Amino acid sequence: MIHSFWRRYSLAKSLTIFFVLLGSIFIVYFVKTLLQPSVTENKVDKSSQEVAPDRLPDTTVSIVGDISLADNWSVMPAYDVRGHGVDGILSAEALGIMRSSDLMVANSEFTVSNRGSAIPGKAYTFRANPDRLSIYDDMGVDLVTLANNHVYDFQGDAFNDMLDAFEQRNMPHIGAGHNLEEAKKAYYYKAPSGQTIAFVNASRAEKWGIDTPGATDTTGGILLCYDTADFVDAIKTAKANSDIVVAIIHWGTESSHVLEQVQIDTAKEYIDAGADIIVGGHAHTLQGIDFYNGKPIIYNLGDYIFNDMSEPTAIFQFKLSPEGELKYYFIVGWQENMFTRILSGEERQNLVNQVESWSPNITITEDNEIVLKN
Repeated sequence: MIHSFWRRYSLAKSLTIFFVLLGSIFIVYFVKTLLQPSVTENKVDKSSQEVAPDRLPDTTVSIVGDISLADNWSVMPAYDVRGHGVDGILSAEALGIMRSSDLMVANSEFTVSNRGSAIPGKAYTFRANPDRLSIYDDMGVDLVTLANNHVYDFQGDAFNDMLDAFEQRNMPHIGAGHNLEEAKKAYYYKAPSGQTIAFVNASRAEKWGIDTPGATDTTGGILLCYDTADFVDAIKTAKANSDIVVAIIHWGTESSHVLEQVQIDTAKEYIDAGADIIVGGHAHTLQGIDFYNGKPIIYNLGDYIFNDMSEPTAIFQFKLSPEGELKYYFIVGWQENMFTRILSGEERQNLVNQVESWSPNITITEDNEIVLKN
Protein backbone atom coordinates (compact mmCIF):
# COMPACT_ATOMS: atom_id res chain seq x y z
CA MET A 1 0.00 0.00 0.00
CA ILE A 2 2.71 2.42 0.93
CA HIS A 3 4.64 1.49 -2.20
CA SER A 4 1.54 2.07 -4.35
CA PHE A 5 1.06 5.54 -2.83
CA TRP A 6 4.65 6.59 -3.59
CA ARG A 7 4.39 5.31 -7.15
CA ARG A 8 1.26 7.47 -7.69
CA TYR A 9 2.96 10.43 -6.00
CA SER A 10 6.08 10.11 -8.14
CA LEU A 11 4.01 9.88 -11.35
CA ALA A 12 2.00 12.98 -10.41
CA LYS A 13 5.19 14.91 -9.62
CA SER A 14 6.74 13.90 -12.91
CA LEU A 15 3.64 14.96 -14.85
CA THR A 16 3.59 18.30 -13.03
CA ILE A 17 7.24 18.97 -13.92
CA PHE A 18 6.57 17.94 -17.54
CA PHE A 19 3.66 20.35 -17.93
CA VAL A 20 5.56 23.18 -16.23
CA LEU A 21 8.45 22.70 -18.66
CA LEU A 22 6.07 22.46 -21.64
CA GLY A 23 4.37 25.68 -20.57
CA SER A 24 7.71 27.46 -20.25
CA ILE A 25 8.72 26.41 -23.75
CA PHE A 26 5.39 27.65 -25.14
CA ILE A 27 5.77 31.01 -23.36
CA VAL A 28 9.32 31.49 -24.74
CA TYR A 29 8.13 30.59 -28.25
CA PHE A 30 5.15 32.95 -27.97
CA VAL A 31 7.34 35.90 -26.89
CA LYS A 32 10.00 35.35 -29.54
CA THR A 33 7.76 34.37 -32.42
CA LEU A 34 4.47 36.18 -32.00
CA LEU A 35 5.43 39.39 -30.21
CA GLN A 36 8.68 40.26 -32.07
CA PRO A 37 9.11 41.20 -35.76
CA SER A 38 10.21 38.48 -38.15
CA VAL A 39 13.98 38.23 -38.47
CA THR A 40 13.60 37.15 -42.08
CA GLU A 41 11.39 40.16 -42.84
CA ASN A 42 13.97 42.54 -41.38
CA LYS A 43 16.70 41.05 -43.55
CA VAL A 44 14.62 41.46 -46.70
CA ASP A 45 13.88 45.10 -45.95
CA LYS A 46 17.50 45.92 -45.17
CA SER A 47 18.86 44.22 -48.25
CA SER A 48 16.36 46.00 -50.46
CA GLN A 49 17.70 49.33 -49.17
CA GLU A 50 21.39 48.59 -49.17
CA VAL A 51 22.11 46.40 -52.18
CA ALA A 52 23.37 48.55 -55.08
CA PRO A 53 22.37 47.76 -58.67
CA ASP A 54 24.79 45.62 -60.66
CA ARG A 55 25.33 48.40 -63.21
CA LEU A 56 25.07 52.18 -63.08
CA PRO A 57 22.76 53.76 -65.66
CA ASP A 58 24.04 55.53 -68.76
CA THR A 59 24.68 59.26 -68.53
CA THR A 60 22.51 61.26 -70.96
CA VAL A 61 23.65 64.65 -72.26
CA SER A 62 21.34 66.68 -74.52
CA ILE A 63 22.29 69.76 -76.56
CA VAL A 64 20.01 72.20 -78.40
CA GLY A 65 20.67 75.19 -80.64
CA ASP A 66 19.69 78.84 -80.37
CA ILE A 67 17.30 80.01 -77.65
CA SER A 68 15.99 83.56 -77.30
CA LEU A 69 14.50 84.86 -74.07
CA ALA A 70 14.87 88.45 -75.29
CA ASP A 71 12.04 90.79 -74.32
CA ASN A 72 12.33 92.64 -77.64
CA TRP A 73 11.98 89.57 -79.87
CA SER A 74 9.12 87.27 -80.80
CA VAL A 75 9.27 84.36 -78.33
CA MET A 76 8.91 86.20 -75.00
CA PRO A 77 5.88 88.28 -76.02
CA ALA A 78 4.18 85.03 -77.05
CA TYR A 79 5.30 83.41 -73.76
CA ASP A 80 3.71 86.27 -71.79
CA VAL A 81 0.45 86.40 -73.77
CA ARG A 82 -0.15 82.65 -73.69
CA GLY A 83 0.34 82.51 -69.94
CA HIS A 84 1.35 78.83 -69.76
CA GLY A 85 5.01 79.26 -68.93
CA VAL A 86 7.38 77.03 -70.86
CA ASP A 87 4.47 74.78 -71.79
CA GLY A 88 3.32 77.62 -74.04
CA ILE A 89 6.49 77.52 -76.17
CA LEU A 90 7.75 73.92 -75.91
CA SER A 91 5.84 70.65 -76.27
CA ALA A 92 5.54 68.22 -73.38
CA GLU A 93 7.74 65.73 -75.23
CA ALA A 94 10.47 68.33 -75.83
CA LEU A 95 10.38 69.39 -72.18
CA GLY A 96 10.43 65.77 -71.07
CA ILE A 97 13.66 65.14 -72.98
CA MET A 98 15.25 68.30 -71.61
CA ARG A 99 14.27 67.77 -67.99
CA SER A 100 15.16 64.09 -67.90
CA SER A 101 18.68 64.61 -69.25
CA ASP A 102 21.53 64.33 -66.78
CA LEU A 103 23.00 67.46 -68.37
CA MET A 104 21.05 69.83 -70.63
CA VAL A 105 23.03 72.33 -72.76
CA ALA A 106 21.60 75.27 -74.78
CA ASN A 107 22.93 78.22 -76.77
CA SER A 108 21.82 81.46 -75.06
CA GLU A 109 21.52 83.93 -77.97
CA PHE A 110 20.89 87.31 -76.30
CA THR A 111 22.35 89.61 -73.70
CA VAL A 112 20.91 89.95 -70.18
CA SER A 113 20.61 93.43 -68.70
CA ASN A 114 18.46 96.46 -68.09
CA ARG A 115 21.27 98.73 -69.26
CA GLY A 116 23.14 99.56 -72.42
CA SER A 117 22.34 100.78 -75.91
CA ALA A 118 22.13 98.71 -79.07
CA ILE A 119 25.18 98.54 -81.33
CA PRO A 120 24.62 101.26 -83.95
CA GLY A 121 23.69 99.88 -87.34
CA LYS A 122 23.27 96.27 -86.25
CA ALA A 123 20.09 94.86 -87.79
CA TYR A 124 19.02 92.57 -84.95
CA THR A 125 19.81 93.20 -81.29
CA PHE A 126 18.43 91.10 -78.43
CA ARG A 127 18.21 91.85 -74.70
CA ALA A 128 16.40 90.14 -71.82
CA ASN A 129 15.55 91.25 -68.31
CA PRO A 130 17.68 89.22 -65.85
CA ASP A 131 14.50 87.73 -64.37
CA ARG A 132 13.96 85.84 -67.63
CA LEU A 133 16.82 83.48 -66.76
CA SER A 134 14.50 81.60 -64.40
CA ILE A 135 12.90 80.19 -67.56
CA TYR A 136 16.05 78.15 -68.11
CA ASP A 137 15.37 76.45 -64.78
CA ASP A 138 11.83 75.63 -65.91
CA MET A 139 13.20 74.14 -69.14
CA GLY A 140 15.78 72.03 -67.31
CA VAL A 141 18.80 73.79 -68.82
CA ASP A 142 22.01 73.18 -66.83
CA LEU A 143 24.71 74.80 -68.99
CA VAL A 144 24.59 77.63 -71.54
CA THR A 145 26.96 78.52 -74.37
CA LEU A 146 27.65 82.23 -74.86
CA ALA A 147 30.10 82.35 -77.78
CA ASN A 148 27.66 83.74 -80.32
CA ASN A 149 26.91 86.96 -82.22
CA HIS A 150 24.19 88.39 -79.94
CA VAL A 151 25.56 88.40 -76.37
CA TYR A 152 27.23 91.79 -76.97
CA ASP A 153 24.25 93.42 -78.75
CA PHE A 154 23.86 96.15 -76.10
CA GLN A 155 27.60 96.63 -75.64
CA GLY A 156 29.98 96.39 -72.69
CA ASP A 157 27.90 97.22 -69.61
CA ALA A 158 25.09 94.91 -70.69
CA PHE A 159 27.58 92.16 -71.53
CA ASN A 160 29.10 92.39 -68.04
CA ASP A 161 25.61 92.41 -66.50
CA MET A 162 24.88 89.19 -68.39
CA LEU A 163 27.95 87.47 -66.98
CA ASP A 164 27.04 88.66 -63.49
CA ALA A 165 23.44 87.50 -63.89
CA PHE A 166 24.52 83.96 -64.74
CA GLU A 167 26.99 83.98 -61.84
CA GLN A 168 24.31 85.15 -59.41
CA ARG A 169 22.05 82.30 -60.52
CA ASN A 170 24.94 79.80 -60.25
CA MET A 171 24.30 78.80 -63.85
CA PRO A 172 27.39 77.45 -65.59
CA HIS A 173 28.32 79.17 -68.86
CA ILE A 174 31.13 78.82 -71.38
CA GLY A 175 32.53 80.71 -74.34
CA ALA A 176 32.55 84.22 -72.85
CA GLY A 177 34.19 86.04 -69.96
CA HIS A 178 35.69 89.19 -68.52
CA ASN A 179 38.97 88.17 -70.16
CA LEU A 180 40.41 85.51 -72.45
CA GLU A 181 41.23 83.12 -69.63
CA GLU A 182 37.58 83.04 -68.57
CA ALA A 183 36.30 82.72 -72.14
CA LYS A 184 38.56 79.71 -72.78
CA LYS A 185 37.64 77.95 -69.55
CA ALA A 186 35.91 74.58 -69.92
CA TYR A 187 32.95 73.38 -67.93
CA TYR A 188 33.60 69.94 -66.40
CA TYR A 189 30.73 67.59 -65.68
CA LYS A 190 31.33 64.53 -63.52
CA ALA A 191 29.15 61.64 -64.67
CA PRO A 192 27.63 59.39 -61.96
CA SER A 193 29.86 56.55 -63.22
CA GLY A 194 32.99 58.66 -62.62
CA GLN A 195 33.95 59.86 -66.10
CA THR A 196 34.56 63.57 -66.66
CA ILE A 197 33.01 65.33 -69.66
CA ALA A 198 34.43 68.73 -70.66
CA PHE A 199 32.60 71.39 -72.70
CA VAL A 200 34.27 74.26 -74.57
CA ASN A 201 32.70 76.88 -76.84
CA ALA A 202 33.79 79.35 -79.54
CA SER A 203 32.35 81.36 -82.44
CA ARG A 204 33.19 82.33 -86.01
CA ALA A 205 29.65 83.36 -86.94
CA GLU A 206 30.04 86.97 -88.10
CA LYS A 207 31.23 87.37 -91.68
CA TRP A 208 30.67 91.01 -92.68
CA GLY A 209 32.30 92.84 -89.78
CA ILE A 210 32.69 91.59 -86.24
CA ASP A 211 30.36 93.38 -83.81
CA THR A 212 30.97 90.91 -81.00
CA PRO A 213 34.49 91.41 -79.63
CA GLY A 214 36.81 88.57 -78.85
CA ALA A 215 38.07 88.42 -75.28
CA THR A 216 41.66 89.45 -74.67
CA ASP A 217 44.00 89.12 -71.72
CA THR A 218 42.60 92.38 -70.29
CA THR A 219 39.14 92.87 -71.87
CA GLY A 220 35.89 90.95 -71.92
CA GLY A 221 34.26 89.26 -74.87
CA ILE A 222 33.67 85.85 -76.39
CA LEU A 223 36.11 83.19 -77.54
CA LEU A 224 36.58 83.64 -81.27
CA CYS A 225 37.96 80.92 -83.54
CA TYR A 226 38.60 82.62 -86.90
CA ASP A 227 42.17 81.97 -85.88
CA THR A 228 41.88 78.51 -84.35
CA ALA A 229 44.88 78.77 -81.97
CA ASP A 230 42.99 79.82 -78.81
CA PHE A 231 40.23 77.26 -79.30
CA VAL A 232 42.71 74.49 -80.04
CA ASP A 233 44.50 75.41 -76.82
CA ALA A 234 41.20 75.33 -74.90
CA ILE A 235 40.44 71.87 -76.32
CA LYS A 236 43.88 70.53 -75.41
CA THR A 237 43.59 71.85 -71.86
CA ALA A 238 40.13 70.34 -71.51
CA LYS A 239 41.35 67.00 -72.84
CA ALA A 240 44.17 66.89 -70.32
CA ASN A 241 41.60 67.18 -67.53
CA SER A 242 38.76 64.98 -68.77
CA ASP A 243 37.78 61.76 -70.48
CA ILE A 244 35.56 63.30 -73.18
CA VAL A 245 35.65 66.77 -74.77
CA VAL A 246 32.61 68.33 -76.43
CA ALA A 247 33.45 71.32 -78.63
CA ILE A 248 30.45 73.56 -79.43
CA ILE A 249 30.94 76.08 -82.25
CA HIS A 250 28.81 78.94 -83.60
CA TRP A 251 29.43 78.86 -87.35
CA GLY A 252 28.03 78.23 -90.82
CA THR A 253 25.97 80.04 -93.43
CA GLU A 254 22.57 81.21 -92.21
CA SER A 255 19.48 79.51 -93.68
CA SER A 256 21.58 77.04 -95.68
CA HIS A 257 22.31 73.36 -95.22
CA VAL A 258 25.41 73.72 -97.43
CA LEU A 259 28.60 73.50 -95.41
CA GLU A 260 31.43 76.00 -95.59
CA GLN A 261 34.78 74.41 -96.26
CA VAL A 262 36.11 76.00 -93.08
CA GLN A 263 33.59 74.00 -91.05
CA ILE A 264 34.82 70.74 -92.56
CA ASP A 265 38.50 71.63 -92.17
CA THR A 266 38.43 73.04 -88.65
CA ALA A 267 36.15 70.30 -87.30
CA LYS A 268 38.91 67.85 -88.19
CA GLU A 269 41.50 70.16 -86.64
CA TYR A 270 39.56 70.28 -83.38
CA ILE A 271 39.19 66.51 -83.29
CA ASP A 272 42.91 66.13 -83.93
CA ALA A 273 43.47 68.47 -80.96
CA GLY A 274 41.45 66.21 -78.66
CA ALA A 275 37.74 66.93 -79.19
CA ASP A 276 35.56 63.81 -79.09
CA ILE A 277 32.30 65.41 -80.24
CA ILE A 278 31.72 68.51 -82.40
CA VAL A 279 28.35 70.32 -82.24
CA GLY A 280 27.50 73.41 -84.29
CA GLY A 281 24.86 76.11 -84.22
CA HIS A 282 23.96 79.48 -85.79
CA ALA A 283 22.64 78.53 -89.27
CA HIS A 284 18.93 78.81 -88.26
CA THR A 285 18.46 75.42 -89.90
CA LEU A 286 19.84 71.91 -89.73
CA GLN A 287 22.99 70.83 -91.53
CA GLY A 288 24.58 67.45 -92.08
CA ILE A 289 26.25 64.93 -89.79
CA ASP A 290 29.56 63.16 -90.32
CA PHE A 291 32.27 61.21 -88.53
CA TYR A 292 36.01 61.80 -88.54
CA ASN A 293 38.34 59.25 -86.92
CA GLY A 294 35.28 57.75 -85.26
CA LYS A 295 34.20 61.08 -83.74
CA PRO A 296 30.82 62.62 -84.61
CA ILE A 297 30.44 66.06 -86.17
CA ILE A 298 26.94 67.54 -85.83
CA TYR A 299 27.38 70.52 -88.12
CA ASN A 300 24.31 72.54 -87.09
CA LEU A 301 21.32 72.19 -84.80
CA GLY A 302 19.70 75.44 -85.99
CA ASP A 303 17.24 77.37 -83.85
CA TYR A 304 15.51 75.60 -80.98
CA ILE A 305 13.05 78.22 -79.74
CA PHE A 306 14.25 81.49 -81.19
CA ASN A 307 11.83 83.37 -83.49
CA ASP A 308 8.53 83.30 -85.38
CA MET A 309 9.85 81.35 -88.36
CA SER A 310 8.80 77.85 -89.41
CA GLU A 311 11.97 75.77 -89.52
CA PRO A 312 13.47 72.41 -88.58
CA THR A 313 15.39 71.84 -85.39
CA ALA A 314 16.83 68.93 -83.44
CA ILE A 315 18.05 67.79 -80.05
CA PHE A 316 21.46 66.12 -80.24
CA GLN A 317 21.91 63.59 -77.49
CA PHE A 318 24.72 61.31 -76.47
CA LYS A 319 24.69 58.55 -73.91
CA LEU A 320 27.79 57.46 -72.06
CA SER A 321 27.84 54.00 -70.49
CA PRO A 322 29.75 53.27 -67.26
CA GLU A 323 32.16 51.25 -69.42
CA GLY A 324 32.91 54.32 -71.56
CA GLU A 325 30.85 53.42 -74.65
CA LEU A 326 29.25 56.37 -76.46
CA LYS A 327 26.03 56.32 -78.48
CA TYR A 328 24.67 59.32 -80.40
CA TYR A 329 21.09 60.38 -81.14
CA PHE A 330 19.45 63.01 -83.35
CA ILE A 331 15.87 63.81 -82.32
CA VAL A 332 14.27 66.01 -84.97
CA GLY A 333 11.67 68.69 -84.25
CA TRP A 334 9.95 71.71 -85.72
CA GLN A 335 9.72 75.35 -84.60
CA GLU A 336 6.61 77.22 -85.76
CA ASN A 337 4.61 80.14 -84.36
CA MET A 338 6.97 80.48 -81.37
CA PHE A 339 6.43 76.83 -80.40
CA THR A 340 8.77 73.86 -80.75
CA ARG A 341 7.64 70.24 -80.87
CA ILE A 342 9.23 66.85 -81.50
CA LEU A 343 8.27 65.27 -84.83
CA SER A 344 6.87 61.77 -85.25
CA GLY A 345 5.56 59.54 -88.00
CA GLU A 346 5.76 60.73 -91.59
CA GLU A 347 6.83 64.26 -90.59
CA ARG A 348 9.78 62.86 -88.70
CA GLN A 349 10.79 60.47 -91.45
CA ASN A 350 10.68 63.18 -94.11
CA LEU A 351 13.03 65.40 -92.12
CA VAL A 352 15.30 62.47 -91.25
CA ASN A 353 15.51 61.65 -94.95
CA GLN A 354 16.60 65.23 -95.63
CA VAL A 355 19.31 65.15 -92.99
CA GLU A 356 20.56 61.81 -94.29
CA SER A 357 20.72 63.26 -97.82
CA TRP A 358 23.18 65.86 -96.51
CA SER A 359 25.04 63.17 -94.53
CA PRO A 360 26.15 60.40 -96.90
CA ASN A 361 28.16 58.52 -94.28
CA ILE A 362 25.44 58.03 -91.64
CA THR A 363 21.92 56.75 -91.09
CA ILE A 364 19.43 57.68 -88.35
CA THR A 365 17.54 54.68 -86.99
CA GLU A 366 13.91 54.46 -85.89
CA ASP A 367 15.00 55.10 -82.30
CA ASN A 368 16.97 58.21 -83.43
CA GLU A 369 20.44 56.67 -83.09
CA ILE A 370 23.12 58.01 -85.45
CA VAL A 371 24.93 55.07 -87.03
CA LEU A 372 28.03 55.25 -89.18
CA LYS A 373 27.65 53.34 -92.44
CA ASN A 374 30.09 50.49 -93.09
